[in-house]
Amino acid sequence: MNIEVTKQSKLPLLSRERVTGYVHFDSVTPSLVAVRKALAEKIKEDENHVVVRHLYGRYGMRKAKIIAHVYHDEAMMTHLEAANLLKKNGFAVAEAAKAEEAKTAEGS
Repeated sequence: MNIEVTKQSKLPLLSRERVTGYVHFDSVTPSLVAVRKALAEKIKEDENHVVVRHLYGRYGMRKAKIIAHVYHDEAMMTHLEAANLLKKNGFAVAEAAKAEEAKTAEGS
């Protein structure tokens, strides 16, 4: 799997960068977790601050377009990104939030 970064734009109000590029692969389309790890390695950022928003594959082509966000801290990432997207990217944030909600519901 080879990652090609085409554009990086800073979004200082949201404490993140938007990274756009392409992933070239040999067999099946890679998972979001695999793309996140490879992209973090490519742009030399912490893997825990990278969230792959979209992975657009085209029929019959061995490449897919990537749109990802790189956050400066995890607090902003969990505040801005949807829980289901974080779960797809391999973060356990959504499960922890559900466990906290269950505890508060039992305590009431």
